[in-house]
Amino acid sequence: MEIRNVTLFFIGIIVLVLGTLIIIFDYPQIQFFENKDLESYYLLDEEKKTIHQRLVLEFSIGIGILGLGSALLIGSFLKRLENGFRQ
Repeated sequence: MEIRNVTLFFIGIIVLVLGTLIIIFDYPQIQFFENKDLESYYLLDEEKKTIHQRLVLEFSIGIGILGLGSALLIGSFLKRLENGFRQ
């Protein structure tokens, strides 16, 4: 395989790493709030529920960023994008 668009390749790697870091650091925190041995989710106060909801939203955004990075990496190998988005 040959990299057709080097700029797109490096941007894809950076976005892929960013999405991976978001997922790696948010997942254990979400598991902490969802741990059934510690407390039930319904017994959490409003502040902790808000934090949990924000973590889940950030985790979802991280998955989207990871997908975008993967798409950019795959797109960097396509011949059609060799000279930018012009045909």
